[in-house]
Amino acid sequence: MAHRVSKLVMVIGAILVCASIPSKADFKGLTAQDEFNIKLRTIYFDRDYDADSSDDSTLAQGIELNYASGYFDNLMSVGVSSYTVLNINSTGTAAGNILPAGNKSGEVDGGFSKFGQYFLDFKLGNSGHVKIGGQKTNSILLKSSGSRAIPNTFRGVFADYTVGDTKIYGFIYDKWSRRHDKKWEDFSTDQSSTGAISVIWGLGTAYSKDDLTLEAEYFSSQDYLAKAAFRGSYDIKLEQSDLTLSSGLFISKDDGDLFVTGAEGGDLDDEDKVGALAGLTNSENDGLAYYLDANWKKDIWTVGAAFTKVSDAWIEDNFSGDHGTNPFPTRSLIGADFTNQNEKTWQARFGINLKAFVPGLKTKFYYTNGTGAENSALGKLGGEANEKYWAIDTRYNVESIKGLSFRWLFLDYNTEKIGNVDGVKGDRADHRLYADYTIKF
Repeated sequence: MAHRVSKLVMVIGAILVCASIPSKADFKGLTAQDEFNIKLRTIYFDRDYDADSSDDSTLAQGIELNYASGYFDNLMSVGVSSYTVLNINSTGTAAGNILPAGNKSGEVDGGFSKFGQYFLDFKLGNSGHVKIGGQKTNSILLKSSGSRAIPNTFRGVFADYTVGDTKIYGFIYDKWSRRHDKKWEDFSTDQSSTGAISVIWGLGTAYSKDDLTLEAEYFSSQDYLAKAAFRGSYDIKLEQSDLTLSSGLFISKDDGDLFVTGAEGGDLDDEDKVGALAGLTNSENDGLAYYLDANWKKDIWTVGAAFTKVSDAWIEDNFSGDHGTNPFPTRSLIGADFTNQNEKTWQARFGINLKAFVPGLKTKFYYTNGTGAENSALGKLGGEANEKYWAIDTRYNVESIKGLSFRWLFLDYNTEKIGNVDGVKGDRADHRLYADYTIKF
């Protein structure tokens, strides 16, 4: 108890010291364009499962120190980020969520620090750049998650170049650092040795002009999994409101010797196939899915609806430990992917900006229902399931204190399942609270 109180006092002290600094303060760096900021995130997760023994909660403090120089001779800049996560209190089976496991079974680590980013950024005139080193990434099929105390990051090369209304980009990474751990590690599958996936890489393009946006991306986990994504959106200006129509088509496919039974252990049911041996027999995937989405906005109101249809199961996770980048609007905000074999998913959402009552406050309600999910190896003979959730996402940007924001996310997920469908998870209710404060120098 005394140890927990001392940690809490240390965290509160660090927050108060940082909070006493103005949201914009003087900083003298290597160039006049240098940027330095401190980002504090206090985060609380409370997860309630059907089985009480699986319940867990975590209260933690994330601290980011982010520095990026201006460009030297308009050619090169440098950047580095230090990430720290402190465990204030954890209960239940919380290891691997916000913090890694501790030394004893069932224990959660007390905290860690690491260099999450370290890079050189080379400018390609005024049209692009090449970034080399540890970095955050953001594309259709690979994204540094922002849902924990700190983001996950990747080591390698990212480059982009813009010609007119079209941007072309590509990346290749050979290591990553998880959002709940201090290590930098190689890529693998759920059945392979660490480093079996030598690299992950992707190529993409985006075209944007006036109200039209078109995007495409190809992604590869070497010798394991390949993906392709195509999506577009169009904004329609109505007399007193705006309507955005969008659609996407996504493919996932087995792509090498590493795609064996159990290589994707969370969402595929290939272990149910007669004669299948985990880690030995070849497996396959020909995932195909599309979505249609409409979002209407007028004044303080937003109303949206979406539909997703999946044929063979679409795989979200790109490698072992990856929690995936899910591009579907019908995805669960927490947990399940809603991309199982033959699954059809509908979503309705409603949002309201409450600025008239509290400036900076807005909330959105979601209801999503997925039906017809099947066992990915045996179809309905192996299992079938329905899943649904409703959620509330409330955000508050404090206008009187620049850089301070709060978020409360609640989700209730329920299923009906006969047989085995790995991609449909157990019933759960999640509360997530975030308090973010960014100080820019």
